[in-house]
Amino acid sequence: MNEIMSDISYTNMRTMLKDCMTQIQTTVNNDNAPDISSGFQDLDYMIGGFEKGKVYVIGGRPCMGKEEFMLSMIEDIVIGKKIPVLLFSTNHMKADYIQRLLAICCEIPSYHLSQGLMERLEWERLDGRASLLVDAPLFIHDCLDLPFDELVETAKNCRREKGLRIIFIDCLQMINFTKEDENASERIAKVMHAMKQLARQIDVPIVVGSMLGRGVEYREGIEGKKPQLMDLANSSYIEGLADVVMMVHRPEYYHIYQDALGRDLHGRIEIIVKKNALKPLGSFLLEYNQDTGFVSEIYDRSASKPVSLEEFGTASKAIINLIDTFDLEELPF
Repeated sequence: MNEIMSDISYTNMRTMLKDCMTQIQTTVNNDNAPDISSGFQDLDYMIGGFEKGKVYVIGGRPCMGKEEFMLSMIEDIVIGKKIPVLLFSTNHMKADYIQRLLAICCEIPSYHLSQGLMERLEWERLDGRASLLVDAPLFIHDCLDLPFDELVETAKNCRREKGLRIIFIDCLQMINFTKEDENASERIAKVMHAMKQLARQIDVPIVVGSMLGRGVEYREGIEGKKPQLMDLANSSYIEGLADVVMMVHRPEYYHIYQDALGRDLHGRIEIIVKKNALKPLGSFLLEYNQDTGFVSEIYDRSASKPVSLEEFGTASKAIINLIDTFDLEELPF
């Protein structure tokens, strides 16, 4: 009994508080940099970027701009940051995604590319920007009704051989886990459990798109058309197992052109963070070009960049001194 009691450990408040304050200072001195930035400042502020070992779900109805939002993040990650990305395509052929990436990167309507009918400025942009994709570390695996075992094997190989840092999957519901006679709820539950295990096992974030039910189509009003967690297909399993759940909403599609704050919603998509453990919930608007698929920020948040304690000035001295006092002899209680 005494041996069991001696193995029980605890940590006092002084030690825990010092560790917490030191971690805060370290994080701020590292420019609050996330593991992998999404490329959108408001989203990074809310979710902290894409963190290793976590699963992020992006829900959206058709025509909302969900895939374009994901592709715009991929473009920033592979071109802007040169970070290796593996994209699992369950809805489109590889060639389709490459054409859509070209449209986003070069800001050319995708139907102009498919028809080969472009204006002079579009040809110039294609000539000038297409080369950015040549050496981009993007790897695409396309497979309709993707077997999960195939997903795991491909991800592990890409992690080992290409230094994979993040995985994108265009449609959660198109991943096939077990036998066909299994109901959809059980299949989604198993896929989500296995996906969380994979993210932790190979130490990368996984970002996956999800279908939404038709419920939003029958609701009325500005708020009624916004997607909710209950709109996720088999929502309880996805909501419970995902680390972050966000929705893509395009009010203009429902003939809503102004929100409750009077903001113009033409050419806008709204990103709504519905689940975000220990971090803020909320929404923000992005600019969306339906023709090119290009998604971009409306506002520049760089002026609000956090500063370190030293940069904060004399007021920070008390906090730094406080950290130092944690090294003093502990109080007798």
